[in-house]
Amino acid sequence: MQQLQISNEIYVHPTNGDDTATGDSMHPFKTLTRALQQLRPNSVIQLSRGTYSVETGEVFPLVIPDGALVIGNAATQGTGVVVIGSGVYHSLSFGPQAVTIVLQGDGQLQGVTVTNPATKGTGIWIESATPTVAGCTLAQCNREGLLVTGKANPTIMNCVFQDNQASGLTLVRNARGEIRNNVWRLNGFGIVISDRAAPWIVSNQIYENRCGMVLSGAAAPILRGNVLAQNREDGLVVSGQANPDLGNLYDPAGNRFRGNQRFDLRNATPAKLICSGNQLNPAHVEGAVEFLTIRSPKTGAVQSDVVSPVSPAAPLHAPADLKRHWAAALVQPLLDRRLISLADEHFHPDAPLSAGEFATWLQTAGFPSDNTSDNTSAKPNPLTRLEAIVQLVNAAQLTGGHPSLLSSYHDRAQIPSAQTLAMATALQHRLVVSPQPDCLKPLHCLTRAEAAAMLYQALVAKGQSLAIDTPAILRPIVAISKPSGPMPIKRPPVVVLDPGHGGTDPGVTTRPKQREAAQETLGSQPPLLEMLPMEGVSMSPLPAGVMPPGLAAELPPMLPSSGIPAGMMPEISPEIMAGMPGMPGMPEPPETPKLEEKTIVLSVAQAVASFLQQQGIEVVLTRSEDRDLTPAERVEVTKQHQAVALISIHANGSLANRSDINGVETYYHPDSSEGMRLAWSIHKALTRTADIADRGVHAAHFTTLRQSPVPAVHVEVGYISGSIDGTSLTNLAYHRYLARPIANGIFRYVWQQR
Repeated sequence: MQQLQISNEIYVHPTNGDDTATGDSMHPFKTLTRALQQLRPNSVIQLSRGTYSVETGEVFPLVIPDGALVIGNAATQGTGVVVIGSGVYHSLSFGPQAVTIVLQGDGQLQGVTVTNPATKGTGIWIESATPTVAGCTLAQCNREGLLVTGKANPTIMNCVFQDNQASGLTLVRNARGEIRNNVWRLNGFGIVISDRAAPWIVSNQIYENRCGMVLSGAAAPILRGNVLAQNREDGLVVSGQANPDLGNLYDPAGNRFRGNQRFDLRNATPAKLICSGNQLNPAHVEGAVEFLTIRSPKTGAVQSDVVSPVSPAAPLHAPADLKRHWAAALVQPLLDRRLISLADEHFHPDAPLSAGEFATWLQTAGFPSDNTSDNTSAKPNPLTRLEAIVQLVNAAQLTGGHPSLLSSYHDRAQIPSAQTLAMATALQHRLVVSPQPDCLKPLHCLTRAEAAAMLYQALVAKGQSLAIDTPAILRPIVAISKPSGPMPIKRPPVVVLDPGHGGTDPGVTTRPKQREAAQETLGSQPPLLEMLPMEGVSMSPLPAGVMPPGLAAELPPMLPSSGIPAGMMPEISPEIMAGMPGMPGMPEPPETPKLEEKTIVLSVAQAVASFLQQQGIEVVLTRSEDRDLTPAERVEVTKQHQAVALISIHANGSLANRSDINGVETYYHPDSSEGMRLAWSIHKALTRTADIADRGVHAAHFTTLRQSPVPAVHVEVGYISGSIDGTSLTNLAYHRYLARPIANGIFRYVWQQR
């Protein structure tokens, strides 16, 4: 039987370490250079806080090889773990370069701040590799923070790019990759994409740079759900033969362009750009751009503002029979990234998939497919689900399963003993999908939709795609082991997310009219006393002096009159807001969720769940559809799943319909010190995000807070009645914009408790 692989942990401390030591937790190395020399298969290097430089003995560039994982402080984007320096790296594409860190193969770098002060210095260099950079800060590099070249296909997520001279991120040659949930601020250019590079750029914040994003050559990135705002010149510049994907009739892009000084979108190419489902002011657009208006995504009926709309002959989305399929949520991202091709009028999601087709899909997704031993690539016969799962586990090089994970499935006896470990490993990494939660169906023919869904889950397991929460994914069920049995598998922390209200519950219950009337005397000051009294209970703002130790110093200073942390983006001017889509004569945005609290908070909660699952946290939603639960039932869900935290998500509203009241509020129970710490962790992350106003952290006696057996928080993500929040909350991309800092705050709290 295959043995479980245990990672080899190497520790480094730049102050107290010694390069002649053993490198364990009690006797760490002094330099990362030494630790990299001692790498063995499946190694993890743990970096302590401190500065890693030539003065401390580092030799640059530092090369992180295939299979290595270097971890610093991922929860705070590398705060306190600083690698600064430069050395000569001989690039196959560009010759000698001044570089701090080189990532090779599928190496990983997490939670490190990287700075290259050398002339034309680059922080991180990725060339024809598939690494992961997560939770890092690339700052004050004299050229770019991170460069991707060759045929590289990296995953770059949850990073901050700030104060880099030329650009925060540059992608050239044939680079691909997934660029998700990052922040670019105060760089020369935020992102530069040239040659034939075509990355997938999703849910990023790009603001206060010279230009947000600059495309040239034949660059063809896919842009979804990004915010490009307040850049000193342009938001997005397209030149040469570049052709970005800014949405189409079947796939609205959801990007937000706001308040860029010169143009939100500047097309300097002779070709017309297609733009669908973005928020931008057409008056701030230069060049040929065709705006497409979506009337109804459900029926497919469309209307365009131009005479010749784009023909829907080759839609990105598969036909309607896939859209209604139980695996559609996992299949659609592969279609968006062109990793599979199902957009065929004759396609049926439940049609069998041949071994040859599956091998092609594996290769397209970047997984090696070795079918030469039995010549399965030439077989026209369909695969079984078990055969496909074994191929995926081997191709993705996944380990860690235990046969006990199969004990709850009644058809487990159909799995031959030789494949038991592979199936258990697939369950452990959530590769197995099925519409029936108690069936593995190992000997059933593999359908096209099942194959695509399991392939997407393999990409999630390798950190190359974002986790999507859907009932179709079978969860591993671990039985309690006897003391003499196998070593139990460590259970990931569980967080319960409660999308408040649902069913017939109208939601948005605000404070009494008399309190709102009394607040009229506050004039233009931020209405900090407005709260959401539920079930007739009262609340009070956080008393002075009770902020948790260590958190007060980390909060940004407040501007005296706005209530918004200093250094955040300024308010969008009325003139800009007046030109947003939806105004007379302007193209309409795609159909968005109704402005109902229960719809908005469910969308936000689902996005938060995706971000947390990506960080290895198990998430339970109290509801995944439009149904209502009592506060006691929500608390009971927390008890049943032995969660470590409960986060109830709501949207607020003004009873007097005052449009000047906007912002986020966070509540905790006054008797829960841990609840207060969790509240501050979430609220801090939220209010440090651009365009989100701070209405404070408060104590409250809500039932969910009072009865919860674990630290609990009530988060109000904005005011539906507000002139700013009301507009933003109708946008699905904004829900993910809110979800990222909420997830970061939860992750930081959970990480500190472990």
